[in-house]
Amino acid sequence: MRMKVYLGEMFPIPQRLACSYLLATSVISFLGRIHGKETSIYSLYTLVGTWSIFVLMLILRLMDELKDREIDRELFQTRPLPSGKVLEPDIKVSLIVGIILYLAANIFVSHAFWMAVFVLWYSLMMFKHFFIPRILRRSLLLTLTTHNPIIPIMLFYVLILFSAEHKLSLRNLNWPPSLLLIGMYWAMFFSWEIARKIRSKEEENAYVTYSQIFGRSGALLVAGGAQTIAFAIGLYFFWALSFSEIYLAILLAGYGMAMWGHLRFVINPNPMTSKLKLFAEGYILSVLAALIIGPIQYV
Repeated sequence: MRMKVYLGEMFPIPQRLACSYLLATSVISFLGRIHGKETSIYSLYTLVGTWSIFVLMLILRLMDELKDREIDRELFQTRPLPSGKVLEPDIKVSLIVGIILYLAANIFVSHAFWMAVFVLWYSLMMFKHFFIPRILRRSLLLTLTTHNPIIPIMLFYVLILFSAEHKLSLRNLNWPPSLLLIGMYWAMFFSWEIARKIRSKEEENAYVTYSQIFGRSGALLVAGGAQTIAFAIGLYFFWALSFSEIYLAILLAGYGMAMWGHLRFVINPNPMTSKLKLFAEGYILSVLAALIIGPIQYV
């Protein structure tokens, strides 16, 4: 019951499961397009990919609860763990169960299992602060540098999953567009990481944010720059792969929405307009939808 309360507040399952499915199917559909392979959004490998992304995100969330418990007790006392709605043993048991379920699902996907193990190993290194906790806790930028690569590593796992399903060796993969795709996703999630830690002046406190480090305008430039890189790669795919106007329209709408969120905050920075995380998430969802629809138009 306590974990049900926790999940409802910190990790809503329907939304996270839907996002995991969109992420897995968009990557796999796109890889199918550039490799000339038919893909199914209901195949075993797609479902394993969806489940693995979902459980991995839960594992990372639970790890963060344990890593940040002291900070949360000081600055975020209403969150489930510091408020006592959930107990530390609940988090630890759920973490162990999540790891077991993650590994169990990947037993069925041949050599992709070892990539799944590597992703888990990197996650555990993050949990241990790469064995330099004092250094990382003093630097948000160093933490970003060491932790954010989990995104391309996870996407590389999906690429290996795709190659396992279609019996493609690493040598036979079409690497340039595959790596561009990973870079596009990485840029989007990087911008989300920056956007969720941008605050207006009246919101700033002892919690270190990117708006404290770079200034509000600087942090917006970093987040917006990453989103622009993702948008540019998306435009390249539109031109190189002859995707439909529907793909372009969705891509433009998502990018325009994200830029509007930044502009609104620049014009009037306050606690209401600082909710840039929502705009970053909307942009990610629009690109996921575009990358699913683009290949489908030509099956």
